[in-house]
Amino acid sequence: MRQMKRSMKAGAALAGICTLLLTGCGGQSPFNDMQDAMTKMSEKEASFEKEQGTLQSYEEKEQKLYKKMIQTTKDHTKTVASLSDQALASAAKREEHLKTEKDSMDESKKELKTVKESAARLQDAELKEKADQTVKSIEKRYASYDQLYKEYQKALKQDQHLYQSLKKKDLGYDELKSKLKTVNHSYSKVRKESKKFNRYTDQLNDHKKALYNAADQESKKS
Repeated sequence: MRQMKRSMKAGAALAGICTLLLTGCGGQSPFNDMQDAMTKMSEKEASFEKEQGTLQSYEEKEQKLYKKMIQTTKDHTKTVASLSDQALASAAKREEHLKTEKDSMDESKKELKTVKESAARLQDAELKEKADQTVKSIEKRYASYDQLYKEYQKALKQDQHLYQSLKKKDLGYDELKSKLKTVNHSYSKVRKESKKFNRYTDQLNDHKKALYNAADQESKKS
């Protein structure tokens, strides 16, 4: 059975920024600078969220095409070739949308420098601790996505090799079995990295919540 799909939590971890009155006399506080940068992160990840759904729809399309290819007898090689070409076209589209998703994350990551610099300028000890935890969570999440992207790229290439092989008239059972094993192994890695990414997204949500609670307490003191 050919296995596909990844289940990822989107960039909502950086969305829903609450408004906190921590502005100093000389303009915005370091926290508000940090907050603004995280808001920009969320906005730049909008394409990332959209592309996840698109990638999944192409995966499902290819899964259906693959099943049709397997169910088609060797006497219908033209039918298999046509289905394979459709699957290859779908995989090519997936490549394009994966690139768009990656670009979205890379643009979002550019705001990390401002987030880190703003966190370093915080004076309140508790707030700075929560901010540092948030920064580390953001860094881990981006690193996790980069690894997930690499594994998904590899899996997509294995799909393309499989679709191309299915067009061969002399494709034997052992060769097909070997290629399926490679594909399934690749997607096993994708799912593993996807779980990691989701875990880091959850951690970021928790640290972000703790940061905002600390900021709220600090604003009440002033």
